[in-house]
Amino acid sequence: MNLRGAATIVSTLVSTLVLAAALAGCATTNSSETDPRRSGSAVDRVSPVRAAEINTRLGVGYLERGDLQVAMEKLELAVHQDPKHVPAHLALGIVYQSINRNEQALGHLKTAVELAPEDGGAHNSYAALLCEVGRYAEADKHFRAALNDPFYSTPGVALANAGSCARRDGRDEEAERYLREALEYDPQSRTALFNLAGLSFERGEGLRARAFLQRLEAVGGLGARALLLAVQVERSLGSEAIAQEYARTLIERYPDSPQASQVRP
Repeated sequence: MNLRGAATIVSTLVSTLVLAAALAGCATTNSSETDPRRSGSAVDRVSPVRAAEINTRLGVGYLERGDLQVAMEKLELAVHQDPKHVPAHLALGIVYQSINRNEQALGHLKTAVELAPEDGGAHNSYAALLCEVGRYAEADKHFRAALNDPFYSTPGVALANAGSCARRDGRDEEAERYLREALEYDPQSRTALFNLAGLSFERGEGLRARAFLQRLEAVGGLGARALLLAVQVERSLGSEAIAQEYARTLIERYPDSPQASQVRP
């Protein structure tokens, strides 16, 4: 998952969870926040919970802009102000993951899941990182938990992630089931299309792999890994001219990538 995509997911989670917290808090407003005789300055009247919400929104904003240091400062402040604020833990998990501090990231994402055990988005985020660090069985458990949330708005994302993870773990049949179901929710899922292309190629089904790659190319182009796969697929089908064209594109667009070094003459 790239940084902007991760930040967008967190931003959506923040909006949803903060709204829920706000609605729940309507019935339990502290009298010191509403009685001017018992209040100090405007800053004093902001409760720690509300301050955490504000700093989380600020942190996510900085995360979306790629300013990770300031994002971390705001989000660390938010969890200090309210250690039970789920969106802050989710966003901090993404920040730490982005700077390869996976242990801290896992800690915050695990906390988010423990605080919101019914939240599909939290389970999906935690599962995705568990998969990245090779904890496949735990990851699958949390992907399934995400899919069990009837209010989770993007089950196709969890299905595609679960399929990609199952493929990494060598569970190809299970991976295909997840990935095909992901396409039922979102026919343009890039994760599902790329992984199905890879599975097809590994099975010697070159024409099917080509078809998935063509669909992937139609919904936003091919990245470095997909271009390398396209080169391999076309060569397996005997289409050397097309393979060379993909290779040139790979070298031109991603000259410093590991994939480009594999096709460079």
